[in-house]
Amino acid sequence: MPEQEAGFDVPVATAPPVPSPPAAAEPPTEVIPSVAGSPVAETLAPEAPADPDRPWIAELWVDPDWYAEQRADDPMPSPGPPATVVLRERSLLVGRPSVSRGISPQIDCGSDSGVSRRHCQLSTDGYRWWVEDLQSANGTYLAQAGAPIPQTPIPAGQRREVEEGDRLYVGAWTRLVLRPALPGEA
Repeated sequence: MPEQEAGFDVPVATAPPVPSPPAAAEPPTEVIPSVAGSPVAETLAPEAPADPDRPWIAELWVDPDWYAEQRADDPMPSPGPPATVVLRERSLLVGRPSVSRGISPQIDCGSDSGVSRRHCQLSTDGYRWWVEDLQSANGTYLAQAGAPIPQTPIPAGQRREVEEGDRLYVGAWTRLVLRPALPGEA
């Protein structure tokens, strides 16, 4: 017995073989009938809609690159892990609180004085998210994940769709990222 030769008193169990992963499923296709003798086209079927019951998260980051672009007078706080806010409502105000004005934003960027009291509004239909600048003093900027820092703010009063992972830049150093909540996060 090999176990006894190796100096073991008790036989050693071996792990069962690891099953091979299932073959990758082909994406669903939809056949479009040909028109007047043209070849049949094959296209990918649309993705299933997002789960409206799955909560979303807004991550609030201190972004040194955004801060450098803004050339703000206020000192930037130390970057670190993001603050997270569970997005439980269909419409959420992003801004800074003001007791005298009765403003209590659901997404509080109070430490960033470059953020207006009522800076922008996030809204959802349960499947998609939009942002609308509320005539903020410094603008609301939107960029795809991995894209350079945007140079032009979105026009005030116009809604823009925010995809999962897109970056919203507000104030002097604040970057917001919207994403579905991870298990146990909401």
